[in-house]
Amino acid sequence: MWDNFPYIKEELSAFEEYLESKLSSRIKFLDTASKNVVLSGGKRLRPAFTIIAALHGDYNRERVFPAAAAVEVLHTATLIHDDIIDNAKTRRGHLTISEKHNINLAVYTGDYLLTKALRLLLETGLEPDNLDILSRSVSLLCESEIDQYIGKYQVASLGRYLKRIIGKTGILFSATLMLGAKTANLSDSVTRIFGRFGTSFGAAFQIRDDLLDILSDQKTEGKPVLNDLREGIATLPVILSIRNNKALETQVNEIFNGEGDIKELVKHIISSGGVKDAERIKNKYINKCKKYLQSIPNTKFTAALEEIVDWL
Repeated sequence: MWDNFPYIKEELSAFEEYLESKLSSRIKFLDTASKNVVLSGGKRLRPAFTIIAALHGDYNRERVFPAAAAVEVLHTATLIHDDIIDNAKTRRGHLTISEKHNINLAVYTGDYLLTKALRLLLETGLEPDNLDILSRSVSLLCESEIDQYIGKYQVASLGRYLKRIIGKTGILFSATLMLGAKTANLSDSVTRIFGRFGTSFGAAFQIRDDLLDILSDQKTEGKPVLNDLREGIATLPVILSIRNNKALETQVNEIFNGEGDIKELVKHIISSGGVKDAERIKNKYINKCKKYLQSIPNTKFTAALEEIVDWL
């Protein structure tokens, strides 16, 4: 992904070594489980964003790497807890901790990683008000996840859906960039623009994920697809298809009740324009990202953010 930006690729390679060094535990199970789940792959977009934002200012590995690691470890902890709630069997092509071991050990591992993230934040040397960037983001993330859980087996309004994904996904991307900017002593105004970029990127990223859940296969994605509907979550393509064809709500409710033909429903979601309309909204957030990038200091690293936006 970063082949066109060798310095960023070099920093991410060094970061990977740093990250592994911070995951050790005297308890063998925790040492193995935490390293397996954190180092199992993924695009490392969040730590990459922390690093790239910092590269726009006074870059210092000793401040940036702990911030990037804190976000990545915290993000992984939330994924472990998500897998428990969703009864997920696989993640990134591997068995989840709850499936391979049991729910209790998965909860403890997630909690352990949360404490690791807190300790890493302290290593950044940032003032407490800057550390609050991440704590507020986690609070909003939890609120959004709870709102989604309470609203399971219901078709949310478009506005409520967008508020949820900004809270679930956008806010953490925003925090990663803002933390990176703060470690590099960038101004408050530039930090806020990085944050807005992250929020819009996260929204587009989540919509992309929702589209993949409808259109992809498990072999490609490394996780179950069509899983959101089975778990009672109506994602953007579903919401928009119902807005275009109200009769589809009956079919969605049948799937929620464990009945109906999910593959037939997917065909109707596509034919009714739900996928096309979701792509249109995703592109609106992509255009917002590009607009924000015009307002940050233009460096050779800005192009990396432009490229990753185009990847969406």
